[in-house]
Amino acid sequence: MGKPNLSDIVARRVERGRLVYYKRTADAAYWDEHWNKQIRPELYVQALAGKLGAFEELFTKYLPTDERILEAGCGLAQWVIALRKRGHDIEGVDWGKETIERVHRIFPDLPIRSGDVCALDVEDGFYGAYISMGVVEHRAAGPEPFLTEAFRVLKPGGIAIFSVPWFNPLRRLKAWAGCFNGNDVRGMEFYQYAFRAREMEDKLATAGFKVVETKSSRNLKMGFEDELPFLDEVYRRGVLGRILKRLIRKRGYAARFFGHSRIYVCRKS
Repeated sequence: MGKPNLSDIVARRVERGRLVYYKRTADAAYWDEHWNKQIRPELYVQALAGKLGAFEELFTKYLPTDERILEAGCGLAQWVIALRKRGHDIEGVDWGKETIERVHRIFPDLPIRSGDVCALDVEDGFYGAYISMGVVEHRAAGPEPFLTEAFRVLKPGGIAIFSVPWFNPLRRLKAWAGCFNGNDVRGMEFYQYAFRAREMEDKLATAGFKVVETKSSRNLKMGFEDELPFLDEVYRRGVLGRILKRLIRKRGYAARFFGHSRIYVCRKS
């Protein structure tokens, strides 16, 4: 068996009250490589049908149909495509130049461009809404420049939706039990933070946002099951295992407390 790819290995430690993931710096080159492994026309079947998946409720509830919207860190641009299918005036920015070029080979007229979401080339108050899913956690010095720029480009009263990894109760319990102590991160680089809910709310407030709704993502696989790897074996144990799996994955209670990410819906004051 060959050696594992170092870019796929993650080590975690608790630092300054956050869960810190070490892997590889999530720079433009990283994202170009990451998305290149995934991009293919069939990836867009759901987006082309206007389906929003786990974000259906929030996007439908909060995103305007008569205002310009930005997805900051759009990656492969599925949300841009799906929301445009739903009648939204949305564009995307990502700093992975090669990623944007590859998406344009499939969708030449899609309004996405390469750029720095911490220094957007638009005037103040240009957008009526802003979404950024899984982006701001990747800056080692903290998410503040992302939040400040999002606030600048939003019009007064505009909506911003952020999603970041969550230092959820199960992860905090594991930290208390010492599960992340002593993890060797030598030769590894900062990758991302998982934030406590309150810390992220405070940072959004400092940037000028009023948080109007928060909720956990429905991703129990990363937020709960991957934190308890013995569950894979339990799931395989006949009828009782299948029942347990169904109960855990049922939407509602478990997702509220153990989702991988936390979603923040904010309004510019």
